[in-house]
Amino acid sequence: MGTSTANVVEILALLILLQSVSSFCNGDNFNGSCIKTEREALVKFKSSLLNNSNSLPSWVGDDCCRWDGVTCDDINGHVVKLVLSRASIMGNISLHLGNLSNLHYLDLSLNRSLAIHSLHFPSSLKYLYLSYVVLDKCDNWLQSINMLPSLLELELRNCELSIIGDVSHVNFTSLEVLDLGLNNFHSTIPSWLYNITNLRRLDLYSGAFRGSLSTDISNLKSLASLSAGFNSLEGNIPNTLNGLCNLIELHLGYNKFGGEISGTFGNSSGCIKNSLENLILSNNSFSGSIPDNLGQFKRLKVLYLSENSFWGSIPVSIGQLYNLERLGFSQNSLQGEVSELHLLNLRSLIALSMDGNSLVFDIDPEWIPPFQLDRIGLSSCEVGPSFPQWLKTQKSIRFLQMSNASISGNIPDWFENISSNIVGLDLSYNQLFGTLPTFRKQNTTYGNEYRIILLKSNQFDGFLTCSHFDATILDISNNLLLGHIPQNLSEMMPSLQLLSLSNNYLNGTVPATLCRSGSLQILDLSNNHLSGRIPSCWGNLPSLTVIDFSSNMLSGDVPMSFGSQESLVSLHLQNNTLQGKIPMSLRNLESLETLDLSMNAFDGFIPSWIGESLSSLKVLSIHSNKFEGEIPLQLCYLASLRILNLKGHWDYYTEDQPLGFVTASYGENVQVYVKGIELEYTRTLRFMYSIDLSGNNFVGEIPQELMNLSGLQILNLSTNKFHLNLSFNHLSGRIPKGNQLQTLDDKSIYIGNDGLCGPPLNNCSDDADELPKGHEKGGTKRKNDSEMVWFYSGMGMGFAAGFVGVCSILYFNDSWRCAWFGLVDRVYNKLWVTIAIKANQVKRKFLRNKLEGNA
Repeated sequence: MGTSTANVVEILALLILLQSVSSFCNGDNFNGSCIKTEREALVKFKSSLLNNSNSLPSWVGDDCCRWDGVTCDDINGHVVKLVLSRASIMGNISLHLGNLSNLHYLDLSLNRSLAIHSLHFPSSLKYLYLSYVVLDKCDNWLQSINMLPSLLELELRNCELSIIGDVSHVNFTSLEVLDLGLNNFHSTIPSWLYNITNLRRLDLYSGAFRGSLSTDISNLKSLASLSAGFNSLEGNIPNTLNGLCNLIELHLGYNKFGGEISGTFGNSSGCIKNSLENLILSNNSFSGSIPDNLGQFKRLKVLYLSENSFWGSIPVSIGQLYNLERLGFSQNSLQGEVSELHLLNLRSLIALSMDGNSLVFDIDPEWIPPFQLDRIGLSSCEVGPSFPQWLKTQKSIRFLQMSNASISGNIPDWFENISSNIVGLDLSYNQLFGTLPTFRKQNTTYGNEYRIILLKSNQFDGFLTCSHFDATILDISNNLLLGHIPQNLSEMMPSLQLLSLSNNYLNGTVPATLCRSGSLQILDLSNNHLSGRIPSCWGNLPSLTVIDFSSNMLSGDVPMSFGSQESLVSLHLQNNTLQGKIPMSLRNLESLETLDLSMNAFDGFIPSWIGESLSSLKVLSIHSNKFEGEIPLQLCYLASLRILNLKGHWDYYTEDQPLGFVTASYGENVQVYVKGIELEYTRTLRFMYSIDLSGNNFVGEIPQELMNLSGLQILNLSTNKFHLNLSFNHLSGRIPKGNQLQTLDDKSIYIGNDGLCGPPLNNCSDDADELPKGHEKGGTKRKNDSEMVWFYSGMGMGFAAGFVGVCSILYFNDSWRCAWFGLVDRVYNKLWVTIAIKANQVKRKFLRNKLEGNA
């Protein structure tokens, strides 16, 4: 009886359900499997788009549940999900989707041409993704979001938002993910954000936030990821961070934070040490020592403290972080020894960066590391004196930076065995000698055929052969290399972009095969013994921006094909024996910024088209040639010109600047004479404005247009035949004696100035030098003496007070004292390296002169 009654109840319930479904389907709101009102809302959304007839082509027909990007509930037919990410929709619209009352997932992200100026969503929404959609006119975005109590995830990344807004009460407290990165808020982090206590991921990356990080961050107990890098946040990191027991990732790099971090990460009682995996604090102003107990953060995989002001030694406890994969301590004021104990258990380590510190690596040559590194950065550390033997075990190295690392001697033979994976090598500014290392053909497992090799400023000798390298960027400048440049160089290095062989002893000709290096951007062969004519094949190098053949023994004409290099920015041919006229084809180089043809044998007139066609020119140096005639007025059209040097004969010397490690670059340099002193301008070149026309045979008048150059700093017109005319003025007194006016012995230039006297005019009377009454020499002298006594007395007291003040600060403030002495160490090291390099250059110059003398 009971069983039959239960069956009847189940049958009745089923009949009722079927009746309700039938009634629902026969209603006005349901059309097939799509709700009519919801279809109308979607059609209205499409019609608001720009070029709507071509947008969303599948959105036709009555069944909107079959449209691309639309998902409906299988039972009731309501639209529950709308995904139009990367749909190439565009327009400036008001987004009103309130009629989609069951919508819980909306993704319009990555439609960069879509701008929304008003928002209205159904309260059912749980997931909202609008990243890379323009919302700069949508000032009420926060109020619209605050009406979504069920919202779990909100991503508004790179939406050009500038107003963060404020709400008196936060309704979206269920929110677990909030991404506001890459916007332009220019405000402090809003207080309402710290009330969203369910947040698991908070991303404020590069949102132009300023101010401090509040101690209320401790309210976010569920937080697993906090990314606030690349902002202008400052002050100390709140110690309350160490109570976030679920925090896995903390990215606060590239801000203005300061102070010590021991309060946050040196507290053994904090639970953050049990969860944290990624800690990024690089590029801030943190100081103090690295906490000793960082070794307790056993789950750490990434630890970046680079580019701060940390001082002291590296704690040995770092060697216990067996999960650590990436360690970055570079560009700080760290000092002391690094031994095997610091690296002992780092079995997961793949990247090690400690460059830019005063660290001394004391590692047993027989030690076998427990890791296989991918990246090693030890530049400016003391790694030598010999090449580190423990690198022999590192078969996976891709990037190795050990410039200025006090390494001397030969590169060991086993280096070739680990070279096949290397895509970036910098061993510059050491004392390495012997023959160049040999590299195996690059392993393309990583799909990267880009290889950078920087060996500049060492003492490598011998001959250059293509078997040594397979590079994209190759810099072996400032060494002792001999012989010819290989003819097959472009074949062996088909992807070559930068080649710098300057400041060596290479001879022979410039290989014409270099013209086949279609990817070549920078070619620097300066300061060698190259001779012969420059090849005439430079028409097929569309990316070439720099040519530097200066300070060689090249002869003949400048090839016309140089004019085909429309991307050329810098052309240095100075200090050779080139002759003829400047080819007119160079007028096609509209991007040219530096043209240096000085110290050659060019003749004829200075072309007027230089001023008419080379509008981008910033540096023009054509001194010490055989030009004649007048200076063309068209040079005054060069609005961007900073340095104009048409000076006569004088010694000229150039020196390369360091190249970047991962980018093809060239250090522009120009020599300028200031009051008879030769000065070299490199990094400060953009601040120099100079015209030097001295030591020529220019005639005529000084162009009046020169007076329009309001930014001009140096003008030298000496030792020419310019005509000076001071006639018919009201000048009086003695003509000044000096090296300039005494060379002008033509009396006619002073005619009409009856008050003038002295050579070349009549001698002056005894009272010609008398000063007006009230300005007697004796009184002036006594007054000046009194002023100088007070000046030196005040200067002495000021120096004493300042010296005592600085010493007091250094005595009582440990962090300042350590930072100061760390700075002194770095300056000392830099000076030592500079002196060593200069001494090496003098040595090479002496050797070069000796070789030339023997020849």
